[in-house]
Amino acid sequence: MPVWGENAPFELGSGLDRVPFDLNAYKSSNKSSGDADHRRVEFVQREPLPDSGSRDSYMTIADLSKPSQTPALFRALILIVCAITALSALPWMWMSLSKFGGFAWGVFGFELMVLLGCVMTMLVCLGKVKVGSAFPLAITCLSGTILVGAVFGLYVDARAVVGDNPDIQPWINRTILLRLSAIALFTLVATLDVYRRDVRSWGLVVRAAVFLLPVVAALGWIKVKGFPEVASQSGELSPVKMIVVLVLSLVVGILMSVGGHFLIRSFEIALPEHGSEPGTKTGPEKITK
Repeated sequence: MPVWGENAPFELGSGLDRVPFDLNAYKSSNKSSGDADHRRVEFVQREPLPDSGSRDSYMTIADLSKPSQTPALFRALILIVCAITALSALPWMWMSLSKFGGFAWGVFGFELMVLLGCVMTMLVCLGKVKVGSAFPLAITCLSGTILVGAVFGLYVDARAVVGDNPDIQPWINRTILLRLSAIALFTLVATLDVYRRDVRSWGLVVRAAVFLLPVVAALGWIKVKGFPEVASQSGELSPVKMIVVLVLSLVVGILMSVGGHFLIRSFEIALPEHGSEPGTKTGPEKITK
């Protein structure tokens, strides 16, 4: 029975839902197996069993001794793109020191963030940093980092300090295009890495496309033709046109919601359940309040 205090350094949940966990006792029970140092402890709150009146916490143990469950081809591709992206940050960091009329700390800081993110992801690809089956999440986080750097570091700050310099201005746009291409590739690899785990994900993607393609078509039409007019020829608001626009907007919202649900489910269905991911021990141990 776990207790509060020194022997229970971790509390799961908050408030009345906190569950104590004795980490020292857990480590002692796993010393004989010799692999306690290669494990990660995860806690998941579950609903109570039908015949139980209390909420239970389940402890699953994921083995991170393997570098990744991602195919070597994916890792090699991401490694190469990360190296190119990291190298693209070095010239901007160097120029931000003095070439822009002083220290451009905004450009330097965001480019340094991109550089460190790429280096960390390269270590993940090489197996130096253990992420288990979370490789898609790692490169998704890198995509967000690169996007923030491209927007605030290059598009906003670099364009402001460079001005209309004809020698440097074109390279800002080229670097941004390179970063966006890298993000697109990272997104594709992360998606394929998730979808390869469960064939049902592809079926959900098809269902999502059925609902989302009309939304994309409608947005494209609005981009080209403009938003439909709700005024009559006399310049007054037309109740009929307003009702039509509202109904069509509601239909687009419903299609987007349903398509988005299927798209989210296509990723969710590939997630491991109850410690069933590769390299994870099944049969979760239960800690009851």
